[in-house]
Parts: sequence; structure tokens; C-alpha cells
Amino acid sequence: MSQEKIDAYKKEKAGRKERLAKQKKRKKIAKIVCIVVLVLAVVGVAGGVIWNNYGSSAEATEGASVEASVEASAATSDETANAENSATDEASTETSVEAASESSSN
Repeated sequence: MSQEKIDAYKKEKAGRKERLAKQKKRKKIAKIVCIVVLVLAVVGVAGGVIWNNYGSSAEATEGASVEASVEASAATSDETANAENSATDEASTETSVEAASESSSN
């Protein structure tokens, strides 16, 4: 071997431990980052599925109960208004019948 090759080999051998240590650290960091990203992706997908299944149904149930109570109160107020209107109509009809009977008797 020539002296140049020997010197290159010695330089490569001298920095080999540090270079291998850096490579090992990079591989470990890459693995950890990949695992974290994978876990976050799985949690995100699972959370989305759970939100769509349970979150929407809970909101729909709340919305349905609110709408049902609003409709029930509207129906009750309509019934009350109809009852008052019919009572008023009956009273005015009775008054007009009484007035007609009084005028016919006169």
C-alpha cells in the first residue's frame, strides 16, 4: 500500500467511533419520531371516529330534545290560543244570539 492510502485509512479509522455513534443516534431519533407520528395519527383517526359516532349523536339528541321541547311549547301555546279564540268566538256568538233574540222580541 502506498503511504497515501495508509494515511487515509488511519484518518477514517480515527473518526469511525464518532461517526458510528452519530449514525446510531440519528437512527434512534428517527425511530422515535416515526413512532410518535404513528401514535398521533392513530389517536387522531380514533378520535375522529369516536367524535363522529358519539359526538354527533349526543349533539343530535340534544338538538332533538331542544327542538321537541320548542315544538311542544309552541303546540301548547297554539292550543291555548285556539282555546281562547274559540271561547271568545263562543262568547261573541252567544252575545249576538242574545242580541238577536232581544231585538226579535221587541
